[in-house]
Amino acid sequence: MRGALTLLGLACSAGSAVAAPWGQTPGEAYARLAVSAETVEGLDATRVDFYGKYGIAPKWTATAKAERIQFNGNSDFNAEGYRATIRRELLKTDHLVIAIEGGALYGGAFGGAPDGCDELGGEARIGAGVSGGWKTGRNWFAFADVAAREYESGCARQRVELGYGSKVAGRLHVVTQVWLERGSDDARSDKIENALVWKADIAEFSLAWREEISGRFDETGIVVAVSRHF
Repeated sequence: MRGALTLLGLACSAGSAVAAPWGQTPGEAYARLAVSAETVEGLDATRVDFYGKYGIAPKWTATAKAERIQFNGNSDFNAEGYRATIRRELLKTDHLVIAIEGGALYGGAFGGAPDGCDELGGEARIGAGVSGGWKTGRNWFAFADVAAREYESGCARQRVELGYGSKVAGRLHVVTQVWLERGSDDARSDKIENALVWKADIAEFSLAWREEISGRFDETGIVVAVSRHF
């Protein structure tokens, strides 16, 4: 059972659709709630993911994330994680941002994570993003983040996160994200997610398809999310 838990844990780390390096205007907030139905090696699971950020000062943003994965009929694989960080914009222009981020975390919604990933730890990341529309006449953005997690026991994760989004027509946008993850206990997982985003007046609604594109395990998921700026 321990071996099965370890192997499953390496496959279940989900990406975050809000890991891009842009900060928040002081006094303004952003919140996103996502629910996904996933299948991992034939096991059905439900993941709930809440993310928020708040601008605390010029160039400084506080972020928080809570996530839980629950397997149907396999409670031994259930897992949850929490994270709180501070983001600092090092450079920001009309079309470019470079930022660093760091903070504390506890556990992770890996699903049957190996011993050591279910305790206190820390995360550090650096990222860059560009946005605009002056060449194509459409709104678009792209970003790249590099992140590292380290837990008290030595359990570690390293990740590269890539994303691109563009306006299709009217309020409809498309967003593609890729997560490349490696780590201790031979962790290896590469995922891609393609989403349709509808930007309504009251909030943004998205529907996405996520799947494992390489690695040791088969994983797919449908993600429904709603987000809003306050």
